[in-house]
Amino acid sequence: MGQHSGRYFLRVCGALRLDGPDGQRIAMNSKRGQALLAMLAAAPTGERTRSWLQSRLWGSRGEVQAQASLRRELSTLRQIVNIDGKELLEADHNRVWLDLDQVDIDLYSDDRQPSGEFLEGIDLAGEESFEDWLREERSRLARNESVTQNFKPRLASVSTESFGLRPALAVLPLSCGNDEAALAMAQGLTEDLIDRLSRLRWLPVIAHSSSAAAAAKCNDARSASITLGARYVVEGTLRTTADDQILAVVLIDADDGKTLWSSRRSINVDDHALLEELPVAIAATLGLSIDQTEQQRAIRTPQADLNTRDLIWKGRWHLNRLGSEDIGHAKAYFAQALEREPNSSEALIQSTWVRVWELWLNRGSEKNIREVRRAAQQAIIADYEDGRGHMLAGISEIWLKQPLRAEALLRRATELNPSLVMAHVQLGCALHLKGEHCAAIETLKLAVRLSPNDHDLFFTYGELASACLLSGLFDDALDFAEQSLARRSAYWLAHVIKINALVQTEQADEARVALSELQSAQTEFCSAYIDWLPFLDSRKRDFLKEGLNRAGHQSD
Repeated sequence: MGQHSGRYFLRVCGALRLDGPDGQRIAMNSKRGQALLAMLAAAPTGERTRSWLQSRLWGSRGEVQAQASLRRELSTLRQIVNIDGKELLEADHNRVWLDLDQVDIDLYSDDRQPSGEFLEGIDLAGEESFEDWLREERSRLARNESVTQNFKPRLASVSTESFGLRPALAVLPLSCGNDEAALAMAQGLTEDLIDRLSRLRWLPVIAHSSSAAAAAKCNDARSASITLGARYVVEGTLRTTADDQILAVVLIDADDGKTLWSSRRSINVDDHALLEELPVAIAATLGLSIDQTEQQRAIRTPQADLNTRDLIWKGRWHLNRLGSEDIGHAKAYFAQALEREPNSSEALIQSTWVRVWELWLNRGSEKNIREVRRAAQQAIIADYEDGRGHMLAGISEIWLKQPLRAEALLRRATELNPSLVMAHVQLGCALHLKGEHCAAIETLKLAVRLSPNDHDLFFTYGELASACLLSGLFDDALDFAEQSLARRSAYWLAHVIKINALVQTEQADEARVALSELQSAQTEFCSAYIDWLPFLDSRKRDFLKEGLNRAGHQSD
């Protein structure tokens, strides 16, 4: 290669080649090892997650086998490329990265322009996800001929290529100015928030060290997002006042610079329960905001341009509408996503989730419930660290009247992801259905605090209303039922609870009016709806039906 610069040189266009700092070629015989280096080189920051690499390079294998294969490949590759005390290739338990300060890459070097096809001659038999990525990368490179080492042409708009087409989030360190009293808490809150967000699974969250380094070098959130390859950025401040501390947090869509969500709140540093709950609640709200933004982005994308992730977001948009036609559209989009990526845990979870809602809306049979339980168990196997799979399995156990199994699964879901609001809601349901109404109320109220603007809040309020009714808190039951119906006027259970609460408080005329509203909203309503509710004590169902009869409902 002639004179060497004391740096590595990696050529990924044409036949892949790696030269060491001494200018000598480093031999690599493993095709997957070569592909892995190229994948890191093509990432904006030289970094990929382990799960992303596993799904592309060993997607045809089971998760456990893929994890072991990646570990072996990394061990071998690091021994080959990390020479003379130079750590070119590094990894932790979540990420793998190249130290870009030590390597020149032909894609970005001015004096060694790319020549030849990207990853020429590399073919991994049976790995369709790798082939899909390779085609997309070659196409992208063909559209971006002048690429420089500082990445600016590649990142004129924020890229998600390095995260498997998933939108990534960067949490920048909270700013304290010269406020020494707030510094330690700001660092703790930033780290806690990143930890909680990382448990969402569907949302890649950039490591604290990377975000902190980018924030130190960049003047604003937009520049940091470009450096990190993040579509979304969280930034904020923490300031000490005479009485407490003021936390201000903002979520920014780096593609257009818009503020998607902001919050300003006082923090009592002596309220340890609040400090524990705060990052959980912020993570839940941020996840909801990004989820909704990605749904809208996918809806605006032309059908011909939809990738696998777009199909999932578009399916979620239809699912949240909860109409029978929308449920059908959601199922179709999730099925397409699974067809494209059969090993996608996200597609599997969403296709199971839509079946859960479908069963709930149509009061499905035991056979259907067991089928959903099997699908939920497959989702757990696909990604054991994703709380949503455990939640889906727990919901199935609720419907099968197995409260102990349901409670164990749902508690595991909340341990894996404390910000998974629906898991808290379903845990409240499980407690309520087995007769622990007071514990259910506390759990359901926690879910409301964690996400007061959740799109499924109608369901949470309906469960709160039911638990309060059966606890004898009739005024609270009526209030929660009204809040549920304000969000979804056709929700039959909220109507039933409202009628019963009015009957119990001797408001007979109002109960008859409420019964008419139920019959108008649900023209096919009958006692079988209540019979489907999986209370362990059948007397709870009889209680609800008796209240309807006292309001004038004719038993069928």
